[in-house]
Amino acid sequence: MVIIIGIANFRHRIEALKEISQFLMRRKIVSKDYLRALIEREERYPTGLRISRDLAVALPHAHIRYTLKQALMVALLEHPIEFKCMGSPDKTVMVQAIIIVAVKNLERSTKILRRLGDLLSKETFSRAIWMKDSDYLLKLLTSLCSEDCQLKQSSFSES
Repeated sequence: MVIIIGIANFRHRIEALKEISQFLMRRKIVSKDYLRALIEREERYPTGLRISRDLAVALPHAHIRYTLKQALMVALLEHPIEFKCMGSPDKTVMVQAIIIVAVKNLERSTKILRRLGDLLSKETFSRAIWMKDSDYLLKLLTSLCSEDCQLKQSSFSES
């Protein structure tokens, strides 16, 4: 699994989803139809999630059929952007990070999302997002996918 962490500057949700999708497509992590699937799913089932009083993240994802290579990506946002709330699409939340999980099978997806949920509840993870500490986040995320991590990157750019 590839882990990609970096700082990004987006103005709004759709721009973020487009830029992230294009980044992943250029690296052959997701298929060319990923962006459309990601936006459609986010519209139907919003993923903005308040973690604590001071922190919210978005967990947008598409069906596993759009994944070419497994990856976990965290875009740490220079400025929070608005996402609709998971479970309450009439409400919004300002997110500080966007976390993308791209996996090839449902069982693995469930396993990683469960582990990610546990990690999101830890104060150390929240603090690392606030501090934009990509090295520490990389360490935490590597433990999340344990033996499955083969390549680790700690850079993200729009190019």
